[in-house]
Amino acid sequence: MAETVNATIRELLDSTLETMQALLEASDPELPMPSSHVCAQGKDAWALITNDIDHEIIHSGQVHEGRYEARITQSPMARLIAEWFEERSRFIGGLVGLSDEEFNSETEEGEWTYRAVAKHVLLVEQDSLKTLASDRAQRGAA
Repeated sequence: MAETVNATIRELLDSTLETMQALLEASDPELPMPSSHVCAQGKDAWALITNDIDHEIIHSGQVHEGRYEARITQSPMARLIAEWFEERSRFIGGLVGLSDEEFNSETEEGEWTYRAVAKHVLLVEQDSLKTLASDRAQRGAA
């Protein structure tokens, strides 16, 4: 594990992408198949993955409680980053499981496609980041 918080966050994000890819390549019929991993507790792939989710929930609580008890509050920017990341996770979670055909279909009749919504989200984010960088550069030049 990395020794700095930023490097650890990067490592966790990289691992998240690897895990998501592996799970996206897996299929529903694999879930009831037996798993040899000890965390599956003699059960199946479903038990293994849900155990991992529960395990992360427990340790997430541990981190949040530790910060709370030590009175380590987030700075305003750190809070924004954490909340943005939670929303991005929810957004991606909403896309997971759509077929390509569904992804390119309208969310409702006459509305944007799921793909158009995702593109819009990315474009707004990229535009906001460009503006932040430009504003920062202008303040630095002043």
